[in-house]
Amino acid sequence: MIFRRALLRELTANAIYVFVVLVAILLTQFLIKLIGAASSGSLPSDGLIPLVGFRLISQLPPLIVIAMFVAILLTLSRAWRDSEMAIWMSCGQSLLAWVRPVLTFALPMLIIAMVLSTALSPWAERRSIEYRRVLEARDELSVLAPGLFQELRKTRQVYFVESVNLIEGVIKNVFVFADDPHGAWTVRARQGFLLPDTRGDRYVILEDGNRVRQLNADPATREYELASFERYGIRMTGNEVTDTSFEERAKDTLTLLREGSPSGLGQVFYRVSVPLAGLALALLAIPLAYVNPRLGRSVNLIIAILLLMISLNVMNIMQAQIDREKIGWISALVIFHLSLAALVAAVFYYRFRGAVAFHRGDAAADPPPAAAP
Repeated sequence: MIFRRALLRELTANAIYVFVVLVAILLTQFLIKLIGAASSGSLPSDGLIPLVGFRLISQLPPLIVIAMFVAILLTLSRAWRDSEMAIWMSCGQSLLAWVRPVLTFALPMLIIAMVLSTALSPWAERRSIEYRRVLEARDELSVLAPGLFQELRKTRQVYFVESVNLIEGVIKNVFVFADDPHGAWTVRARQGFLLPDTRGDRYVILEDGNRVRQLNADPATREYELASFERYGIRMTGNEVTDTSFEERAKDTLTLLREGSPSGLGQVFYRVSVPLAGLALALLAIPLAYVNPRLGRSVNLIIAILLLMISLNVMNIMQAQIDREKIGWISALVIFHLSLAALVAAVFYYRFRGAVAFHRGDAAADPPPAAAP
């Protein structure tokens, strides 16, 4: 009991350390990507933290599985290096005796990963998409802030308003530039106001101004059209919160099963396979933790990481085959996880029978040295 508690305490500490490192790496990648989007103007800077949080939640299941696998590997490798395994086996125990304490540590984490993968991760993806839409809509609606050059990304228009009269709803000294594929144009007006129509679209109605439009997209021609107007309307498109359908990764698992589309069933396969593969990886870490002093301490870790990467790549390949309707998602589940189970059994057999039992059996079979006369 004391040994099992010490083992669980060490496994938990290693898992926390590995998980924190993985989260830090992932957060750095997300922040670099989102900061680049914010610097280019495609994302408001105040939306970085919520989007990073939603993205992190969606990536928690594989992070938990990887942290669990590496923690078991590091803990048992230390036991081999410190000769604790030799003491364990000299007491008549085998590698199979490690299965129970390892599963005691791994199963709660895998249950959490299953809940996150099938329920919370799709919710986080939906919230991330919805939040992006709200940010885009809010950004478009605040385009007429006074004293600022503001770009409408979807219409490729730039607005500048000198002042806004909130009581009368009138904007003063308006400047609009549009990068139209058929020729750029510029509008300047003395004043204007916002006008929503019956369909929910918003227009900027400009009064007492003029417009300069380039007649040809080729700047070498230098042909322009100058027009004056008493009233001119510009449609501000993309200023509503869209309600289009979500991507497959943002839909909940039950909805994907009801729809039955190939890409949706591929998502279901991936969500279920991540925690189930974690069970096989937890067992696989027991024999892979063996340390041979002649080969160095990092060889087993390299082999284990390679097997982890191969497993994740094979999972992605199976998901792609489901998307192409070349295999059913249930058949893919059975084939993939039976293959992992066979790999675990083969590695256990090699390590338990070949590297441990055979050596012990050979030693026991050798006759004792004859006594000196």
